[in-house]
Amino acid sequence: MKKIIFLDIDGVLATSECLVHGMWGLVEDKQLLLKSILDKTGADIVLSSSWRKHKLEETKEYMTEKGFMFSDKIIGVTIRAYHYIEKESKVHLSIPRGVEIKQWIDTNIHSNNGKNWDRKKLGEDYQYVIIDDDGDMLLNQKDNFVRTDSENGLTLLDSIQCIDILNKRCV
Repeated sequence: MKKIIFLDIDGVLATSECLVHGMWGLVEDKQLLLKSILDKTGADIVLSSSWRKHKLEETKEYMTEKGFMFSDKIIGVTIRAYHYIEKESKVHLSIPRGVEIKQWIDTNIHSNNGKNWDRKKLGEDYQYVIIDDDGDMLLNQKDNFVRTDSENGLTLLDSIQCIDILNKRCV
């Protein structure tokens, strides 16, 4: 089973505990908690954070520069849905992050391989967890969502919950 972590950075791995040029920086203890999740689940990362760039390789390079320990585990980035709407209509709309995550899942898991739909099943072929300090997820994502406290970031209890979600097999 393929396992995916949809990862936000601010309020998860970057908190006010570590300031870099007045901005939140990556906290080593939080990254070590993420390491525990990765080690115990074998998951890959899709960055859904504002830290993501438009292309995967740019994101990996940027995250490495910022001191992210697991750039090699990043396999994707979610779209910036608000950017596309703003560009076309010149109107800024708030698009929930859950919609951006759903788009990634629909495109990369429930995808058309050019001839036939190759429908992988969440819970059987794929399992995912969303780690974010904002609550703008979709209702059908609630069982896969671990909300962190912005000030504290990822905690041991959060990491245990993530491991439980990723290692659960729903058949």
